Parts: sequence; structure tokens; C-alpha cells
Amino acid sequence: MNIREIADKLITLSQKEGADQAETYVVLAKTSSVYIDDNIPKIADVKMELGINVKFITGKKIGFTSSTLLNETPEEVVIRAKKLASLSEEDTKFVSLPEPQQVSGNRERFYDKKTANVSSDEILEKAMLVVDSTISNGITVPNGVLRASSVDYQVKNTQGIDTGSMGTQVFGYFTAKSDKDGAVGEGVQRCWSRELGNIDFAKMGTKLQAQALAVLNAEPFKAKWEDITAVLAPSEGCEMLGNLVGSACSAENVNNRSSPWTDRVGDKVAHESLTVYDNGQSENGLLSGIVDAEGFPTQKTLLIDHGVLQSYYYDSYNGNQVGLESTGNGIRRDSRDAHGSFNNLPSCASSTLEVSAGKYSVEELIGQIKKGVYIEHFAWPQVDAISGSFSNEIRNARLIENGELTTQIKYALLVGNLYESIQKEILYAKDLQVNSKRFMPTIAFSGIELVGQE
Repeated sequence: MNIREIADKLITLSQKEGADQAETYVVLAKTSSVYIDDNIPKIADVKMELGINVKFITGKKIGFTSSTLLNETPEEVVIRAKKLASLSEEDTKFVSLPEPQQVSGNRERFYDKKTANVSSDEILEKAMLVVDSTISNGITVPNGVLRASSVDYQVKNTQGIDTGSMGTQVFGYFTAKSDKDGAVGEGVQRCWSRELGNIDFAKMGTKLQAQALAVLNAEPFKAKWEDITAVLAPSEGCEMLGNLVGSACSAENVNNRSSPWTDRVGDKVAHESLTVYDNGQSENGLLSGIVDAEGFPTQKTLLIDHGVLQSYYYDSYNGNQVGLESTGNGIRRDSRDAHGSFNNLPSCASSTLEVSAGKYSVEELIGQIKKGVYIEHFAWPQVDAISGSFSNEIRNARLIENGELTTQIKYALLVGNLYESIQKEILYAKDLQVNSKRFMPTIAFSGIELVGQE
């Protein structure tokens, strides 16, 4: 049976077993991958996965289960979901599964055949382009991974939804290490794309090498700079801004009153320089599809318009609680790994958060800053989405003095509050990049502290 036939059977079985409502998600995923260990490819393989899940609902009691069907039948899965529903507590917030809406576009719109059909040998060749462009002058690639995946999913429920979408995604992560006279430097590069052919793997290796050599010569930062501007590379800045906006605009957090922007639609929440969309149909988004994981049509939702909060994003569960339709944000998939989504209930999550490119090159943006720091890599770019506070360890950065990049530094923390920083003008470069579920450029925030170690 194909995924559509499996979905049909699971819903038919659920109705026969007495479900008031039922939903199934059936997904076929394929991944070609390679893993690097100390410059050498250790594993190169192709993995196929067929997974299903069933949501069985009687009244407001919901049973959920998943399976690969390798050791059990569809009938057994449905019976288990029914039993789990009978044992569960009522979900008083549940209203209904979504009803069908008009879906436009071909299910293959976000699917690239070349990426979907890439062999493990081709993936190995691309990964070794990174390695070969990195290693020299005592620089090694301790570890790396490159994955190219395709997904095909079908969603069907008893309310009439019977639809799906296809997609492709590429994820790569490589580290570099330099060692000279007892000093150690590191580099980190990630890549995300819907198409393997859009990634310059040799350039990634060159960048890795440059990072590792630069950090090797970094000097300890022992001062404390207050009220400076931090220029963050796309991988770091979009992680922080994306986490903040994504959490604050989540209807689930708003309904639970755990978002600082609860009941603030129409209010000014940031400087007029900030405009953010959540785009479920982004041509660059790894999670893009014509429908979300509940079978609801995706859309481009304006969250913040020139600093003014315009909307939250919703899945059907959270939209029903306040009488609003889903915005197509019922998400099960992960941007790093296409496998395992069948184990997940749909969650209210962002698809692709987008910020428009600025008019400056990175060099031109830096040239406008009197005192600050340019950061290519944190240990981990975290921010507390409730308070906005952060204190991130810097791994790769250079000071900015009078519009020029100067000293390469180490042993420093970037400290501040992002809710406060986005109240001030934000500067953007024009180097838009996909990083996980975000499509953003290099970003500069002000009102931040750079704290060294004595």
C-alpha cells in the first residue's frame, strides 16, 4: 500500500472502532547521509522510513500512538489508540479536528527531485569537498555530518481532510580544529537548504579553515564594554531573534499566558526597523509545504510590521480555543532530520521566520559602528524567551573600533536583554541565509555589554 491507501485504511478502521473523530499522519522519508570522523568518512548510507500515527478521539478523550508497521498491523495500531483514549483524561480545551479548506498548489512544489534521489556516493563527494578545502596547516575536521532528505506525507481525518505535501531538505554540520604550539582554534559551519545544488561546499571548507586559524590567534578579552553594538552572523543572530519572536508569537504560549506579548496585538513591541513574517510557503524554508501536518493550508503570516505586533501563529488546537482558524502552523517535522516525525503530535510552531535583507554588505554594516563586536560563533546562541535576557559565551569574534575589525578575541561573554535591544534600531546586511527555521541576514543589535574575564 502507498501512504494514501494506508491513511484511508487507518481512518476507516478508527470509524469502525467507534471513534467520534480520528486523524492519521502517514509519512515516507528517505535520507542519504555521511558522517566524518577525523577527516575520514566513517558511515555513508541511505535510510528509508515509513511511519504512521493515529489520533483516536471519543468525546474529549484523546488517544495517540505511532508505529512503523514493521511488526504490527494497522488494526493493532488503531486498537491501541482506542485503548489509550479510553484510559486518558478528558482534554477540556479540545474542540475539534480541523475541517478541509481549499488547498492551492502542487504537492511537489517544495520537492527537488535531484536532492531526493541523491546517492550516498554523491553525498560523500560533497562532504569531502568540505574536508579537502579545510585541512592544511595543521587543521583537521574532527567531525561532520551531511544529510539530504525527502519526505512525502498524507494527512487524513474524519472531518474531511485528505491531503498532503512533499519536500526536500539538506543539513550539514562540520567542525574544524587547529593546533599550533599548544594553542587550539576551532571553526564551525552549518548549512541548510531545500536543494543540494544550492550549497557551495568548497566555500564552507575555506570558511572553516579561516575560522580555525583566526581563533588560534585570538587574545583574551579582559575589559568590559558597555552599551555597544553586536553584529551577529546569520547563524547566531537568527537563532536568538527567531527564538524570541517565535516564542512570543506562539498562540500556545499566548493561550497559556506565558508570552510577554499576550493581548498585545496592535501594540508597538519593537523598533520600526523590525518586520517579521512566518512563511509556511517560503521558497527557502525546509519545512515548507502546501499544507501543514494537520492538512491545513499554509500561508505567509505577518507577525510584526515595522515594530507593531500584527498577529500570532496558530495550529487548529490553539486557534479553536479563541475562535480563530489555524494559520497552517501545525508542525511535526524537524529541520535537521526528516526522520521520526511520525512519532510527534502536531505542535504550534513556526515554519520559516523571515526578515528582509538590508541594503548593506557585512563590511558596510560594520563600517557604521563606532564600538562593538562581530560574532561568528557562540558556544550556543541562547536567549530566555520570557525575560529576553542572555549571557552567551563567545567562541569566534573580532572587536569593532571606529568601523574597523580589529582584535580577534576569546574568553568573553555577550550580555544583554533582547526585548530591550529590539526597541532600538536594528541594522541588517543583505546576506540572507537559511538557518534551521529562519531566513535572515547578518543582524546588528545595540545596547549590549561585552564582558571579559580577568
